[in-house]
Amino acid sequence: MNIIHLPIIDSTNDEAQRRISLNREATDDFVIRADFQTDGRGQRGNTWQSENAVNLMFSYVFHPKDLEVTDQFLLSQAASAAVAEYLNANNIPQVSVKWPNDIYSGMKKICGMLIENSVMGKYIRTSIIGIGINVNQRIFPENLPNPVSMANISHQVYNLDTEFESITAILHKHLAQISKDNRQMLKKEYTGHLLGLGKTLIYNAKGNIFKGVVKDVDDFGHITVENVSTGESQKYDFKEIELVIPEQNKLTE
Repeated sequence: MNIIHLPIIDSTNDEAQRRISLNREATDDFVIRADFQTDGRGQRGNTWQSENAVNLMFSYVFHPKDLEVTDQFLLSQAASAAVAEYLNANNIPQVSVKWPNDIYSGMKKICGMLIENSVMGKYIRTSIIGIGINVNQRIFPENLPNPVSMANISHQVYNLDTEFESITAILHKHLAQISKDNRQMLKKEYTGHLLGLGKTLIYNAKGNIFKGVVKDVDDFGHITVENVSTGESQKYDFKEIELVIPEQNKLTE
């Protein structure tokens, strides 16, 4: 696989898109990796902030085979499960997936993703899977609510090249499950790591703050949360509900 390693770029996702635009007929997967991003992007319009050459920031360009737009959540499941497996292999404790695809250790964010797809007809032609993993950074900006790094947890210094090879190999393996149509396996791995599944946490659904329990995430990526007070369950789409993460919001039975 072609790996393009750049010392500085605005955004690995943006650079990936530029290279796709230059050769729209290409079908080979490739990866854009950067030591520093001047305009890193995250979900919900957020920025991704990182010090220079201490974390992993890359965009994996994947060309799925016959993946329909309605099945695009498989990409999120595969990428989330891959990062969870990678962190577990590094003995990072309490690894979970905060819906839809942030990765947490305990109640702190250790990895973020931004997945952007291009479509041809009813199929996804290209998927840009942007991943940022906090590896060696020890101090974070005060405006970030709950960051943590692998180094914060383990008190080790990691070789970024070695870690990059490890995570991309695991990601490649999980994405291959889509082509092999092992969708139930991907869903099982994703759901098994889901933060809040069967646990009471605090949620904000467009200003309505309540204690809730995650019951399920369906094949389209919609999450079902039960309101503990009312006993009613409701299905939510992306951006319709978010987990409230104050320091005191610990996992409870």
